[in-house]
Amino acid sequence: MGVWLVILVGVALVLAGAYYNWQREQKRRDLLAQWVLANKWTIAPRDDQWCARWTGAPFDTGDHRRACNVITGTWKNNGFVSFDYSYQTHSSNGQGGTRTQTHHYAVSAVHLSGYLPKLQVTPETMLARVGDAVGLSQDIELESEDFNRAFRVQANNPKFASDVLTPRTMQLLLARPHFSWRIDGADILCWQHGEQEPAAVTAVVSTLLDVVAGIPSFVWHDYGYDAGSTTLGGTS
Repeated sequence: MGVWLVILVGVALVLAGAYYNWQREQKRRDLLAQWVLANKWTIAPRDDQWCARWTGAPFDTGDHRRACNVITGTWKNNGFVSFDYSYQTHSSNGQGGTRTQTHHYAVSAVHLSGYLPKLQVTPETMLARVGDAVGLSQDIELESEDFNRAFRVQANNPKFASDVLTPRTMQLLLARPHFSWRIDGADILCWQHGEQEPAAVTAVVSTLLDVVAGIPSFVWHDYGYDAGSTTLGGTS
């Protein structure tokens, strides 16, 4: 009888936890929907085309990749997209079975006015030291020691990284919440562990736009473009 009681209590706790998580997720989606409506943006429950748009972290890993709560709109006169990205990985549980883990990220992106070389900036952590961006060089040291301690910079062209990350841009990034971002072709995108929240989305998009605004005009000219307004996901 004692064993069955333990089992029943365990099942009840699992069900209660699942119900709590479901309620929390429904509340978050309702808040996102209200926020999107108030700003005259659009939201799609799911649009997996975004899972294949970019390579590198946090993409190209695991299976069952999903892009949910996909928001497209305009912020500070620039188009952006933001969504909840998830994928699954599988490992042995040591008992002949498989354990599945779902990984969640909040992703936001803005389209650039032209194609630029790849540049990735991630918070400096022990995990970052052992994991490199696909196809990019090792950590690039810049003039700011504070920035070097706080962030890991990777690019195939160190001069391009130094040109984009001006002293003003480095100070801006140091003063704001740290997150991972990358210039990837004609996009600049960022990602963070967890799920997107209204205030966080506009905050990271604002930082991305400030990074773009801080790119010197000669950088754009070097790659054959003029710095201009950006659009993404059909917005303007």
